[in-house]
Amino acid sequence: MRFDAIDYGILAQADASTAPASRIQKNEIKVGSSDVDINIPEVRANNDKTFAVIISNENYTMVSKVPMALNDGETFSRYCEKTLGIPKDNIRFYPDASYGTMLRAMRDIKDISNAYAGQIKVVFYYAGHGIPNEATKDAFLLPIDADGQQTEGCYSLNKLYTELGGLNANYVVVFLDACFSGAQRDGGMLASARGVALKAKKEDPKGNMVIFSAASGDETAFPYKDKGHGLFTYFLLKKLQESKGNTTLEELGSYLTEKVKQQSVVVNRKVQTPTVSPSATLSSSWKELKLKP
Repeated sequence: MRFDAIDYGILAQADASTAPASRIQKNEIKVGSSDVDINIPEVRANNDKTFAVIISNENYTMVSKVPMALNDGETFSRYCEKTLGIPKDNIRFYPDASYGTMLRAMRDIKDISNAYAGQIKVVFYYAGHGIPNEATKDAFLLPIDADGQQTEGCYSLNKLYTELGGLNANYVVVFLDACFSGAQRDGGMLASARGVALKAKKEDPKGNMVIFSAASGDETAFPYKDKGHGLFTYFLLKKLQESKGNTTLEELGSYLTEKVKQQSVVVNRKVQTPTVSPSATLSSSWKELKLKP
């Protein structure tokens, strides 16, 4: 596996068809120039025991693209470095990840956790398609080289939570800007879906984990076109910007739920309700946790 460094030092998969979102002009909307993209707080913080895994899947080979997903991942990566104080070498950014790349990404974070005897914090971020198995209702992340009809080639959400929960990290924070109903970010349906939104099986967080999901049940995770981001990701970045990263997970969750619900009803005329799900082991302590020291 070969990696190329993005200009600000974040690791990325080398692929001739892949480039940071700020260099991509194919989207209908100009990305990389909204208020959260250009005013990123730079805060001194020693967050060297935190590692970020960021997967942004936009350019799918067999199904429709996810508009602005690359911009989501690139800007979130910058917030991890500049605002949360995570060292460049600790940030793993995988744009347009295939199934094999996703497997290697998880192996990498496992190796890191083993090297540190689990004494780390992990931030996992995903923007892209999610898909339900129509028979079992199990939920999957969709790699760019899959169409969702054969979920054996997709990354099971249960597998992801099991692997992240098994890191024995101090805690793991998961952000999912995806829905698992078969809906697309633009409100249409994936070709692999039946044309109706499905309610995927809910997967419970494991280990020391808190999960922030962009939408509930059979809802769609919509874009915020005027801002060049997914709706959920925009307000995630906005809260980090306003607080300079100094926000508790409880404050972040309340902000996301309120702002995304309001904006989606006004702009999309449809409900999008983010959720926060802590694991049983963090049920009494997650609210005071923060992404930076």
